[in-house]
Amino acid sequence: MTDAEPIQETAPQETKKKRSPVERAVVWGLIAVILLVVLNEWGSRSGYDSTLAALQKRIALSDQGDGNDFSIAEAKALVKGFPYGEERLTKSGKELQYRWLSLFRTYAIQLSLANDGEILSLKTDVEPFGAEQAKKAPQIAAQQLSLPEKGLSEEYQDVVVLTTDQIDSQADGLKGMLVREIVRQALLIGGRDGLGLQTRDGSLRGEVLLIDQPELFPLQLATHINRDREVDIDLIRPLKDAQPVRWKSERFTLPEEGAFETLIEKSEALSRGEFVEGLKTMGYSGSAPQWQEKSTIPDETLQKLNEWNFITQYTAIQNLHKAIAEEGESPERLGALVRAYANLGSLTDYLWSPAHKVFKARALLYAERLKARTDSSPWALAHRAYARTFAGRHQSALVDLETIRSKNQQTDGQQRPLPEWVEVLEAYCSYQPDLLEQAAENDQTRNLAVYLRCLLADPVLDKKQMLASTEQMLKLEPACCQVVDRLCQVRALGVQRMATEHRLDELWPKLHQKLLESNMGTPLKGTIQRYLSALDALTSEEKTRLTVIKFLKDTQPNEIEPSLNGLGQLLQDVSFIHVYRKLSVQTGSLGIPADADELTDYLKLVKGHPYEQVIASFTSDQPQAKIAYEKLMQTYDPCELELNAFPLIKNASYKLSPNAFNQLYREAGENADFVYEDQLQRMRCLQQLLSETRQEQNSEFAEILMKVSPHMPQTVILNIKTDKEYFENHKAELMERYGKSPEVLTAVANRYLADQNDTQAEEVLKRRIEIAPDHETYTSLANLYYNRGEKEKWKETLETALELTSLGLENASIRSKLAYYHMHRGEWEQAKPLAVQAAMSYSAWGLLTAAYCYEGLGELEQAEQYHRACSMQYAGSATGWYFFCVRTGYGDIDSARQVAEQRLLANPSTTDFYLTMELGVFQLTQGLKSKAFDTLLATYQKHNDGYCGLLAALIADDLELHDERDDLLKQIAGMWNQDFGKAELANIFQTLLQNPDQMEWNANRFQSLLVQIQDGSPTNFYYFAGKFLEQHGQEKWANIYLQSAATSSATNKYNCMLAAQHLRSKNIEIHDRRTTELDAGYAAARQQLQQVTRLLQKGKPQEAIDICDAVLKSKPELIAALMSRGQAHEALKNDKAALADYQRALEIDPDYWLAHNNLTYIYAASEQEEFRDKAAALQHAQRAFDLQPTKFWGNYSAMAVAYAANGQFEKAIEMQNQVLRLGPESQRLETVRRLSLFREGKPYLRSAEK
Repeated sequence: MTDAEPIQETAPQETKKKRSPVERAVVWGLIAVILLVVLNEWGSRSGYDSTLAALQKRIALSDQGDGNDFSIAEAKALVKGFPYGEERLTKSGKELQYRWLSLFRTYAIQLSLANDGEILSLKTDVEPFGAEQAKKAPQIAAQQLSLPEKGLSEEYQDVVVLTTDQIDSQADGLKGMLVREIVRQALLIGGRDGLGLQTRDGSLRGEVLLIDQPELFPLQLATHINRDREVDIDLIRPLKDAQPVRWKSERFTLPEEGAFETLIEKSEALSRGEFVEGLKTMGYSGSAPQWQEKSTIPDETLQKLNEWNFITQYTAIQNLHKAIAEEGESPERLGALVRAYANLGSLTDYLWSPAHKVFKARALLYAERLKARTDSSPWALAHRAYARTFAGRHQSALVDLETIRSKNQQTDGQQRPLPEWVEVLEAYCSYQPDLLEQAAENDQTRNLAVYLRCLLADPVLDKKQMLASTEQMLKLEPACCQVVDRLCQVRALGVQRMATEHRLDELWPKLHQKLLESNMGTPLKGTIQRYLSALDALTSEEKTRLTVIKFLKDTQPNEIEPSLNGLGQLLQDVSFIHVYRKLSVQTGSLGIPADADELTDYLKLVKGHPYEQVIASFTSDQPQAKIAYEKLMQTYDPCELELNAFPLIKNASYKLSPNAFNQLYREAGENADFVYEDQLQRMRCLQQLLSETRQEQNSEFAEILMKVSPHMPQTVILNIKTDKEYFENHKAELMERYGKSPEVLTAVANRYLADQNDTQAEEVLKRRIEIAPDHETYTSLANLYYNRGEKEKWKETLETALELTSLGLENASIRSKLAYYHMHRGEWEQAKPLAVQAAMSYSAWGLLTAAYCYEGLGELEQAEQYHRACSMQYAGSATGWYFFCVRTGYGDIDSARQVAEQRLLANPSTTDFYLTMELGVFQLTQGLKSKAFDTLLATYQKHNDGYCGLLAALIADDLELHDERDDLLKQIAGMWNQDFGKAELANIFQTLLQNPDQMEWNANRFQSLLVQIQDGSPTNFYYFAGKFLEQHGQEKWANIYLQSAATSSATNKYNCMLAAQHLRSKNIEIHDRRTTELDAGYAAARQQLQQVTRLLQKGKPQEAIDICDAVLKSKPELIAALMSRGQAHEALKNDKAALADYQRALEIDPDYWLAHNNLTYIYAASEQEEFRDKAAALQHAQRAFDLQPTKFWGNYSAMAVAYAANGQFEKAIEMQNQVLRLGPESQRLETVRRLSLFREGKPYLRSAEK
């Protein structure tokens, strides 16, 4: 290399950079996340696809008519993967969602279920429950690109005005309206007491007057609580000519236990700190009123705190806020505010308004403020207990009272003595009514004690105490609207009429007098004084009321806090609820339609109220009622809706649509809080929706109520009902503590009755009568005797009840029962005075009792008059007069038909089950068979009613619509879980149609079916069988059964009337009416077999056998008696005797499937090996299976047991899976247990049940 040659530099060799441990962890973490996402997406997609395919396949099979309904139990078994599920109740059942977690798409399936658990429909890619509400709720300004259309005038420049936005909470127990208001009211307190500013609240109707073309806008507050109970609060102030101002709180976390109380504590702290700074950020300025360590409260204000009417409490609050603003904040003023707001919240919580939650939230927050200001003094804790008591957090109040005791307070010059009402609160929250009554004797505590005793009395379950407490309260405070409204809830027509026709109107002069003592303007007081002094005789109370309400609602903004506008709205809320109560009793309990002029007058009283369309919907014109509800759905605010407005919600189902009901019910439920009154309301709403409240919901309510209010009678009642172990462990304690509580004693008696313990139930019912005798308890005791077959005791007990004062229709109802007792014995003259006295109540059932009696006496003219009166008076009975004329061939049938047509044709409805069913029957009486078929088929399809389905099937048979007939019979035969009688009859018809040319009617089997079904059904079954057999040439039995239907004692049954009309059309003489529903002496056998069923349920098989022996002595070939006796023998482990009974049944009827089914279990699963015969088991199981055209779960269960006994476990599993699919929920645990046995290769033996 020469010097001239350039030297080539060798590039340094790059070495691989070594990553730090942190970087490696990040990389591997990212890889792991990606893998997890991929695996999750694959798992979710796989689970979703597999589940969807399985469900669609099963639904397709169901749609093809395999005779077996698709149940929820089977659906759950088909779900694959790891989805999370949610469910919500609907009017027709419930909806169930499964969602598989995915970051990229929606994997969701929604199933709609009927009340019995049957799958009705399947949807995919649905939005989560509640998403509809989220879309409907107004969006907060942070997400808005434009300003709200309405806002505020310049007069609100220095006023803190807050809109109402729904809370965004995912945390259980922290989703309700009170939770929302706690945060909202804390912000307003920050403005009012932290900056000394005036405030206006959107949750108080009428306080925020919004206008078009505004200069200013209310504040918007959004509270977010995630599933981990982490709380974020956003505050936004929209500005007209600038970007909105935003503020966000520091996040805080609520503990799992005590989250509600902690939220109050945290929110109150915000009202003294962060919220004040937040408001300053929004552009507000001011200073807090000065703090005073001690002050005095005027005697006038202290007196107001003991007056239990909302106007006086509202005025006291205004005066206290004014004193704080002018003179400063002090413990005494805060304490008085706590009590006044708590009182006001309680006095207004029956109104369909969110105002009471506002007042309760303010009470809770001011109590917390008092505690913080006084270093958690016992005096402050007492006031917090006061606020918690009236907010419905009774257990929390008791915790405060216990803390006070533990501090062992010593009264000295440095400490305030505990208020005299502390012990009254404890007596209420811990349920010590005797102490409340003692406190009512003390001048210092009388008013509070009497009011709390009113709240403690249940209007439904303890009428006597409710009436006594109400009268005592109204003597002390005649203007107490709350307790008068509770009178309207008493289930006694006399009390309801007294309350709605007199007491509600009597309140208004007293309310006007209270207004004279309020802070409203002098001109308005002059108007009231002229009305009260009767100087202006032309001015009615209603006109005065409207003037007052309009003046207050239109009052311009001023410094009074809370505003006069809010007071005006409360007065209108009271006026609205009064109008609603009046119309509800008039149109519901009395059955008197509201005429147009009456509604017009009522609508004037509620004009401008958010729910005025509810009043408009009381019209008897159904299309107009629907229009009213359509308007309501467009204008109501879901933020305001609560379950105390449940009548509004429930009526939406038939006045508008089930979808409207579902929407309103869901929204109201979302506003419910974990407080005593809300949870009690939730439970009662569910009880109204379902004939039997579901155990799972009851258990949920019981658990919540035990946390918030463990000592209240309703909490105890619910736990007695839902938790047998709870009752067994605490019954001695319960009887000691609640032995004088009529409602709890009733629950205890019902628990004993449910457990088949008549002796204990009788003892408790008698104790209940000693403490608080009422008609309901006497009736329960009488029913106990009746079910035991002690008819004379039943009669004597009811006659004793007649000695009680009747508050409504109680005595009339008992006289009706006694009249029917005599009529069923053919003692018409003895029944007559009782029936006439029942009719004097002018109730529908009373009028019909008299009509039935006079018809039995042969006095058809008098009977028709009672039917006519009933149809003219009650819309629900409008067809009764016409059907009477058709059935008897007597009376003014043309006039009766006009009344029926007015009901059925003037207001057509597809949602009203009874209306559409009656229309179908009416069309049939008119000979309009095709129309009747269409109507009844549509009614069956919509309401799944077996009667309509069977009647439609018979009409289809008559019209030679064989495919439609067969399809209907197959569907009805599949309704075994809901109505085994109609299912069995449909299967009998299907069996006969398999060989229509050689039908062999089995009268014995039909008779055995009749003695097993409920009252009223035999009449229907006689007609069904008679018409079916007539249409297939079996004239002998057809005429027998049609006569049996036409002459039945159950004349109220449509089929009794249809049979009579049909026979008359054929010029066949109709025999005399029977005094019993079943003929040929089978009525007594039926009653005896009903007693057998009850004895078997009580675990008394030997007594059941004795009765069966007596039945078989008179009816030796009654298969039902043999089957019942066989089951009783099995209960005694006497399989030999059971075999003999089942074999005897087969000798009488070789093709009786149930006897074959029962033999299967003995031969396959007997505890005694000598009776086991696996071949015979399979033979009988197969025979039972083959005999049923449409199988039910019991057929599959027997096949599974027989296959397992023969070692054919794959087939056993296949059959048991069908049981899982078809069986009722009550059988699910046993079904799964047997399925596990078969999968383990083990047969089912009854000894395994031990």
